[in-house]
Amino acid sequence: MVPVPSTNPFRAIKPIPFADELFTLSHNTVMKTSIRGTSGSSKSVPLIRKARKKEAVRIELLSRQLRERLFRIVEEFPTLQDGYIPDFYVEILDISFSIDKIRQTLGSLSGSANLIWQIKREYIGTVWHASSILATKDLRRAAFGRFESVIKKLKTRLEYLESVRKEMRLMPGIDLEQPTLCIAGYPNVGKSSLVNGVTSATPEIGAYPFTTKEATVGHLEIPVYASSSHTEPLTHIPCQIVDTPGILDRALDKRNEIELRALAALKTLAAAIVFIFDFTQQEAINAQLNLYSQIISEFSDVPLLLLFSKADLFDQIEKDALEAFGKENFSTHPFNLVSMNDPANLHALLVDFFKTNQKQITAIMKQQNIPAED
Repeated sequence: MVPVPSTNPFRAIKPIPFADELFTLSHNTVMKTSIRGTSGSSKSVPLIRKARKKEAVRIELLSRQLRERLFRIVEEFPTLQDGYIPDFYVEILDISFSIDKIRQTLGSLSGSANLIWQIKREYIGTVWHASSILATKDLRRAAFGRFESVIKKLKTRLEYLESVRKEMRLMPGIDLEQPTLCIAGYPNVGKSSLVNGVTSATPEIGAYPFTTKEATVGHLEIPVYASSSHTEPLTHIPCQIVDTPGILDRALDKRNEIELRALAALKTLAAAIVFIFDFTQQEAINAQLNLYSQIISEFSDVPLLLLFSKADLFDQIEKDALEAFGKENFSTHPFNLVSMNDPANLHALLVDFFKTNQKQITAIMKQQNIPAED
Protein backbone atom coordinates (compact mmCIF):
# COMPACT_ATOMS: atom_id res chain seq x y z
CA MET A 1 0.00 0.00 0.00
CA VAL A 2 1.30 3.46 -0.88
CA PRO A 3 1.95 5.55 2.28
CA VAL A 4 -0.63 8.24 2.85
CA PRO A 5 0.60 11.83 2.65
CA SER A 6 0.84 13.93 5.81
CA THR A 7 -0.66 17.13 4.37
CA ASN A 8 -3.80 18.07 2.51
CA PRO A 9 -3.50 16.19 -0.82
CA PHE A 10 -6.00 18.48 -2.54
CA ARG A 11 -3.69 21.49 -2.36
CA ALA A 12 -1.50 19.99 -5.09
CA ILE A 13 -4.32 20.09 -7.68
CA LYS A 14 -4.00 22.94 -10.14
CA PRO A 15 -7.11 25.03 -10.92
CA ILE A 16 -9.36 23.16 -13.32
CA PRO A 17 -10.23 25.18 -16.45
CA PHE A 18 -13.75 25.70 -17.70
CA ALA A 19 -14.67 23.77 -20.85
CA ASP A 20 -14.48 26.81 -23.16
CA GLU A 21 -11.14 27.82 -21.69
CA LEU A 22 -9.71 24.33 -22.01
CA PHE A 23 -10.63 24.07 -25.69
CA THR A 24 -9.64 27.65 -26.60
CA LEU A 25 -6.19 27.39 -25.00
CA SER A 26 -5.47 24.13 -26.79
CA HIS A 27 -6.89 25.36 -30.11
CA ASN A 28 -4.90 28.60 -30.07
CA THR A 29 -1.68 26.81 -29.20
CA VAL A 30 -2.10 24.40 -32.10
CA MET A 31 -3.01 27.07 -34.66
CA LYS A 32 0.11 29.09 -33.73
CA THR A 33 2.42 26.09 -34.05
CA SER A 34 4.53 26.04 -37.19
CA ILE A 35 4.62 22.67 -38.90
CA ARG A 36 7.85 21.64 -40.58
CA GLY A 37 7.68 20.55 -44.19
CA THR A 38 4.59 22.58 -45.07
CA SER A 39 6.17 25.96 -45.92
CA GLY A 40 6.22 27.41 -49.41
CA SER A 41 10.01 26.96 -49.67
CA SER A 42 9.62 23.22 -50.22
CA LYS A 43 8.93 23.64 -53.92
CA SER A 44 9.50 20.00 -54.79
CA VAL A 45 6.61 18.86 -52.57
CA PRO A 46 3.13 19.09 -54.17
CA LEU A 47 0.84 21.65 -52.51
CA ILE A 48 -1.89 19.08 -51.85
CA ARG A 49 0.58 16.93 -49.96
CA LYS A 50 1.69 19.91 -47.86
CA ALA A 51 -1.96 20.73 -47.11
CA ARG A 52 -2.73 17.15 -46.10
CA LYS A 53 0.25 17.05 -43.76
CA LYS A 54 -0.50 20.46 -42.27
CA GLU A 55 -4.12 19.67 -41.42
CA ALA A 56 -3.38 16.10 -40.30
CA VAL A 57 -0.69 17.37 -37.92
CA ARG A 58 -3.05 20.03 -36.57
CA ILE A 59 -5.66 17.37 -35.84
CA GLU A 60 -3.02 15.24 -34.17
CA LEU A 61 -1.69 18.14 -32.06
CA LEU A 62 -5.11 19.35 -30.90
CA SER A 63 -6.21 15.84 -29.96
CA ARG A 64 -2.98 15.40 -28.01
CA GLN A 65 -3.35 18.76 -26.24
CA LEU A 66 -6.92 18.06 -25.21
CA ARG A 67 -6.22 14.51 -24.09
CA GLU A 68 -3.18 15.56 -22.07
CA ARG A 69 -5.16 18.29 -20.32
CA LEU A 70 -7.99 15.91 -19.47
CA PHE A 71 -5.68 13.16 -18.25
CA ARG A 72 -3.72 15.70 -16.18
CA ILE A 73 -6.92 16.66 -14.33
CA VAL A 74 -7.65 12.99 -13.63
CA GLU A 75 -4.09 12.22 -12.53
CA GLU A 76 -3.81 15.23 -10.22
CA PHE A 77 -6.85 14.20 -8.23
CA PRO A 78 -5.83 11.98 -5.30
CA THR A 79 -6.50 8.29 -5.79
CA LEU A 80 -9.77 7.65 -3.98
CA GLN A 81 -8.98 4.10 -2.96
CA ASP A 82 -8.55 2.87 0.59
CA GLY A 83 -5.18 3.82 2.05
CA TYR A 84 -4.11 6.31 -0.60
CA ILE A 85 -5.35 9.43 1.17
CA PRO A 86 -6.08 9.91 4.89
CA ASP A 87 -9.48 8.69 6.07
CA PHE A 88 -10.20 12.20 7.34
CA TYR A 89 -10.26 13.62 3.80
CA VAL A 90 -12.16 10.59 2.48
CA GLU A 91 -14.91 11.14 5.07
CA ILE A 92 -15.15 14.89 4.41
CA LEU A 93 -15.12 14.35 0.66
CA ASP A 94 -17.92 11.80 0.80
CA ILE A 95 -20.07 13.92 3.13
CA SER A 96 -19.71 17.01 0.95
CA PHE A 97 -19.58 15.70 -2.59
CA SER A 98 -20.03 11.89 -2.80
CA ILE A 99 -16.94 9.89 -3.68
CA ASP A 100 -18.92 7.77 -6.14
CA LYS A 101 -19.93 10.86 -8.09
CA ILE A 102 -16.34 12.12 -8.17
CA ARG A 103 -15.10 8.77 -9.44
CA GLN A 104 -17.78 8.75 -12.16
CA THR A 105 -16.91 12.29 -13.16
CA LEU A 106 -13.18 11.56 -13.41
CA GLY A 107 -14.01 8.42 -15.35
CA SER A 108 -16.06 10.44 -17.83
CA LEU A 109 -13.05 12.70 -18.44
CA SER A 110 -10.92 9.67 -19.26
CA GLY A 111 -13.69 8.37 -21.52
CA SER A 112 -13.86 11.71 -23.33
CA ALA A 113 -10.09 11.68 -23.84
CA ASN A 114 -10.37 8.25 -25.45
CA LEU A 115 -13.25 9.46 -27.66
CA ILE A 116 -11.07 12.36 -28.86
CA TRP A 117 -8.37 9.83 -29.78
CA GLN A 118 -10.93 7.84 -31.83
CA ILE A 119 -12.13 10.99 -33.63
CA LYS A 120 -8.53 11.89 -34.39
CA ARG A 121 -7.85 8.51 -36.00
CA GLU A 122 -10.98 8.78 -38.11
CA TYR A 123 -10.21 12.23 -39.50
CA ILE A 124 -6.46 11.89 -40.01
CA GLY A 125 -7.03 8.93 -42.30
CA THR A 126 -9.64 10.92 -44.23
CA VAL A 127 -7.44 14.03 -44.52
CA TRP A 128 -4.58 12.06 -46.06
CA HIS A 129 -6.95 11.01 -48.87
CA ALA A 130 -8.50 14.47 -49.43
CA SER A 131 -8.72 15.42 -53.10
CA SER A 132 -8.15 19.18 -52.67
CA ILE A 133 -6.57 21.78 -50.39
CA LEU A 134 -10.03 23.13 -49.51
CA ALA A 135 -11.17 19.63 -48.56
CA THR A 136 -8.26 19.20 -46.12
CA LYS A 137 -9.25 22.45 -44.34
CA ASP A 138 -12.91 21.46 -44.22
CA LEU A 139 -12.03 18.09 -42.71
CA ARG A 140 -9.75 19.69 -40.11
CA ARG A 141 -12.54 22.13 -39.16
CA ALA A 142 -14.96 19.22 -38.88
CA ALA A 143 -12.55 17.31 -36.61
CA PHE A 144 -12.04 20.43 -34.46
CA GLY A 145 -15.80 20.84 -34.22
CA ARG A 146 -16.15 17.26 -33.00
CA PHE A 147 -13.40 17.82 -30.44
CA GLU A 148 -15.07 20.99 -29.21
CA SER A 149 -18.41 19.23 -28.89
CA VAL A 150 -16.83 16.53 -26.70
CA ILE A 151 -15.24 19.16 -24.44
CA LYS A 152 -18.41 21.26 -24.18
CA LYS A 153 -20.31 18.23 -22.92
CA LEU A 154 -17.90 18.21 -19.96
CA LYS A 155 -18.86 21.75 -18.92
CA THR A 156 -20.80 20.90 -15.76
CA ARG A 157 -18.41 18.09 -14.83
CA LEU A 158 -15.36 20.33 -15.00
CA GLU A 159 -17.16 22.97 -12.94
CA TYR A 160 -18.10 20.30 -10.41
CA LEU A 161 -14.51 19.08 -10.06
CA GLU A 162 -13.29 22.66 -9.65
CA SER A 163 -15.80 23.19 -6.84
CA VAL A 164 -14.47 20.04 -5.17
CA ARG A 165 -10.88 21.26 -5.54
CA LYS A 166 -11.61 24.77 -4.25
CA GLU A 167 -13.43 23.56 -1.16
CA MET A 168 -11.22 20.62 -0.25
CA ARG A 169 -8.00 22.63 -0.55
CA LEU A 170 -9.28 24.81 2.29
CA MET A 171 -9.32 21.86 4.66
CA PRO A 172 -6.52 21.96 7.23
CA GLY A 173 -3.29 20.20 6.48
CA ILE A 174 -3.08 17.29 8.91
CA ASP A 175 0.28 15.87 9.98
CA LEU A 176 -0.50 12.19 10.33
CA GLU A 177 2.72 11.45 12.16
CA GLN A 178 1.62 13.53 15.14
CA PRO A 179 -0.91 12.51 17.80
CA THR A 180 -4.08 14.53 17.33
CA LEU A 181 -6.16 15.95 20.16
CA CYS A 182 -9.64 16.84 18.93
CA ILE A 183 -11.53 19.54 20.80
CA ALA A 184 -15.25 18.76 21.00
CA GLY A 185 -18.30 20.33 22.54
CA TYR A 186 -21.41 22.39 22.02
CA PRO A 187 -21.17 25.59 19.93
CA ASN A 188 -19.50 28.60 21.59
CA VAL A 189 -18.08 26.78 24.61
CA GLY A 190 -14.52 28.04 24.06
CA LYS A 191 -12.92 25.49 21.74
CA SER A 192 -11.09 27.99 19.54
CA SER A 193 -9.94 29.94 22.59
CA LEU A 194 -8.36 26.79 23.99
CA VAL A 195 -6.48 26.03 20.77
CA ASN A 196 -5.27 29.60 20.41
CA GLY A 197 -4.20 29.75 24.04
CA VAL A 198 -2.09 26.60 24.30
CA THR A 199 -0.44 26.30 20.90
CA SER A 200 3.30 26.83 20.80
CA ALA A 201 3.25 28.37 17.33
CA THR A 202 0.81 30.45 15.32
CA PRO A 203 -2.10 28.12 14.53
CA GLU A 204 -3.20 27.49 10.97
CA ILE A 205 -6.43 29.47 10.84
CA GLY A 206 -8.84 29.41 7.94
CA ALA A 207 -12.47 29.51 6.99
CA TYR A 208 -12.40 25.78 6.42
CA PRO A 209 -15.54 24.17 5.03
CA PHE A 210 -15.75 22.57 8.48
CA THR A 211 -17.86 25.47 9.56
CA THR A 212 -19.15 28.96 8.79
CA LYS A 213 -16.73 30.25 11.44
CA GLU A 214 -12.96 30.12 11.44
CA ALA A 215 -11.47 26.89 12.69
CA THR A 216 -7.95 26.37 13.96
CA VAL A 217 -5.28 23.69 13.86
CA GLY A 218 -2.58 24.23 16.44
CA HIS A 219 0.37 22.37 17.91
CA LEU A 220 1.18 21.43 21.48
CA GLU A 221 4.74 20.56 22.52
CA ILE A 222 4.93 17.82 25.17
CA PRO A 223 8.25 18.07 27.04
CA VAL A 224 10.16 14.84 27.70
CA TYR A 225 12.58 14.83 30.64
CA ALA A 226 15.39 12.41 31.43
CA SER A 227 14.09 12.11 34.97
CA SER A 228 11.88 13.91 37.46
CA SER A 229 14.89 15.80 38.79
CA HIS A 230 15.72 17.43 35.46
CA THR A 231 14.36 20.89 34.70
CA GLU A 232 15.36 21.03 31.01
CA PRO A 233 13.56 18.65 28.63
CA LEU A 234 15.55 16.27 26.46
CA THR A 235 13.11 16.71 23.60
CA HIS A 236 9.48 17.49 22.82
CA ILE A 237 6.71 15.36 21.35
CA PRO A 238 4.68 17.47 18.90
CA CYS A 239 0.92 17.05 19.17
CA GLN A 240 -1.71 18.42 16.89
CA ILE A 241 -4.82 20.13 18.24
CA VAL A 242 -7.84 20.30 15.95
CA ASP A 243 -10.75 22.58 16.80
CA THR A 244 -13.91 20.91 15.52
CA PRO A 245 -17.09 22.92 14.95
CA GLY A 246 -19.79 22.76 17.57
CA ILE A 247 -21.93 19.63 17.48
CA LEU A 248 -25.56 19.92 18.49
CA ASP A 249 -27.49 17.35 20.47
CA ARG A 250 -29.65 15.70 17.84
CA ALA A 251 -29.98 12.45 15.96
CA LEU A 252 -27.43 11.59 13.28
CA ASP A 253 -29.97 11.90 10.46
CA LYS A 254 -30.88 15.40 11.71
CA ARG A 255 -27.34 16.74 11.81
CA ASN A 256 -26.21 19.15 9.15
CA GLU A 257 -23.10 18.86 7.01
CA ILE A 258 -20.98 20.94 9.39
CA GLU A 259 -21.79 18.63 12.31
CA LEU A 260 -21.13 15.53 10.21
CA ARG A 261 -17.72 16.93 9.34
CA ALA A 262 -16.95 17.49 13.00
CA LEU A 263 -17.86 13.89 13.76
CA ALA A 264 -15.71 12.76 10.83
CA ALA A 265 -12.73 14.56 12.38
CA LEU A 266 -13.33 12.83 15.70
CA LYS A 267 -13.77 9.47 14.02
CA THR A 268 -10.67 9.58 11.82
CA LEU A 269 -8.18 11.80 13.64
CA ALA A 270 -8.76 11.70 17.38
CA ALA A 271 -6.07 9.94 19.39
CA ALA A 272 -7.58 11.79 22.34
CA ILE A 273 -10.59 14.06 22.90
CA VAL A 274 -10.89 17.21 24.98
CA PHE A 275 -14.57 17.80 25.73
CA ILE A 276 -15.48 21.32 26.85
CA PHE A 277 -18.64 21.93 28.87
CA ASP A 278 -19.97 25.47 29.31
CA PHE A 279 -22.06 25.82 32.47
CA THR A 280 -22.97 29.42 31.54
CA GLN A 281 -25.21 28.12 28.75
CA GLN A 282 -27.98 27.18 31.16
CA GLU A 283 -30.54 26.74 28.40
CA ALA A 284 -28.32 24.08 26.81
CA ILE A 285 -27.24 22.10 29.89
CA ASN A 286 -29.26 19.00 29.02
CA ALA A 287 -28.20 19.18 25.38
CA GLN A 288 -24.54 19.33 26.41
CA LEU A 289 -25.03 16.39 28.76
CA ASN A 290 -26.63 14.36 25.97
CA LEU A 291 -23.82 15.26 23.59
CA TYR A 292 -21.23 14.24 26.19
CA SER A 293 -23.02 10.89 26.60
CA GLN A 294 -23.01 10.35 22.83
CA ILE A 295 -19.29 11.15 22.59
CA ILE A 296 -18.20 8.81 25.38
CA SER A 297 -20.44 6.08 23.99
CA GLU A 298 -19.22 6.34 20.41
CA PHE A 299 -15.56 6.92 21.33
CA SER A 300 -15.32 4.79 24.46
CA ASP A 301 -11.76 3.64 23.68
CA VAL A 302 -10.43 7.16 23.19
CA PRO A 303 -8.95 9.01 26.21
CA LEU A 304 -11.11 12.00 27.14
CA LEU A 305 -10.28 15.11 29.14
CA LEU A 306 -13.30 16.98 30.51
CA LEU A 307 -13.03 20.73 31.03
CA PHE A 308 -15.60 23.14 32.47
CA SER A 309 -14.86 26.44 30.72
CA LYS A 310 -15.34 30.06 31.84
CA ALA A 311 -14.85 29.21 35.51
CA ASP A 312 -13.51 32.75 36.04
CA LEU A 313 -17.05 34.06 35.51
CA PHE A 314 -18.43 32.28 38.60
CA ASP A 315 -18.42 33.29 42.25
CA GLN A 316 -17.67 30.74 44.95
CA ILE A 317 -21.30 29.69 45.43
CA GLU A 318 -21.64 29.04 41.69
CA LYS A 319 -18.35 27.13 41.66
CA ASP A 320 -19.58 24.92 44.49
CA ALA A 321 -22.78 24.27 42.53
CA LEU A 322 -20.70 23.46 39.46
CA GLU A 323 -18.56 21.03 41.44
CA ALA A 324 -21.68 19.29 42.70
CA PHE A 325 -23.12 19.18 39.19
CA GLY A 326 -19.93 17.64 37.88
CA LYS A 327 -19.77 14.95 40.54
CA GLU A 328 -23.40 14.04 39.87
CA ASN A 329 -23.19 13.87 36.08
CA PHE A 330 -19.56 13.05 35.24
CA SER A 331 -18.63 10.24 37.58
CA THR A 332 -16.67 8.35 34.90
CA HIS A 333 -14.35 11.24 34.01
CA PRO A 334 -12.46 13.61 36.30
CA PHE A 335 -13.31 17.20 35.41
CA ASN A 336 -11.40 20.45 35.65
CA LEU A 337 -12.70 23.99 36.12
CA VAL A 338 -10.71 26.22 33.82
CA SER A 339 -10.50 29.74 32.52
CA MET A 340 -9.76 30.24 28.84
CA ASN A 341 -7.79 33.32 29.94
CA ASP A 342 -5.23 31.15 31.76
CA PRO A 343 -3.21 29.48 28.97
CA ALA A 344 -0.45 28.33 31.32
CA ASN A 345 -2.89 26.26 33.36
CA LEU A 346 -4.57 24.90 30.22
CA HIS A 347 -1.21 23.93 28.78
CA ALA A 348 -0.22 22.11 31.98
CA LEU A 349 -3.53 20.21 32.04
CA LEU A 350 -3.12 19.05 28.44
CA VAL A 351 0.49 17.99 28.99
CA ASP A 352 -0.44 15.96 32.09
CA PHE A 353 -3.41 14.44 30.26
CA PHE A 354 -1.20 13.37 27.34
CA LYS A 355 1.48 11.84 29.54
CA THR A 356 -1.09 9.97 31.64
CA ASN A 357 -2.70 8.46 28.51
CA GLN A 358 0.35 8.22 26.26
CA LYS A 359 0.30 4.42 25.94
CA GLN A 360 -3.37 4.42 24.97
CA ILE A 361 -2.84 7.29 22.54
CA THR A 362 0.05 5.40 20.93
CA ALA A 363 -2.09 2.27 20.64
CA ILE A 364 -4.89 4.22 18.94
CA MET A 365 -2.45 5.70 16.44
CA LYS A 366 -1.12 2.25 15.62
CA GLN A 367 -4.67 1.10 14.93
CA GLN A 368 -4.98 4.04 12.56
CA ASN A 369 -1.77 2.84 10.84
CA ILE A 370 -0.09 6.08 11.81
CA PRO A 371 3.35 5.95 13.44
CA ALA A 372 3.52 7.48 16.90
CA GLU A 373 6.32 8.20 19.33
CA ASP A 374 6.57 6.05 22.43
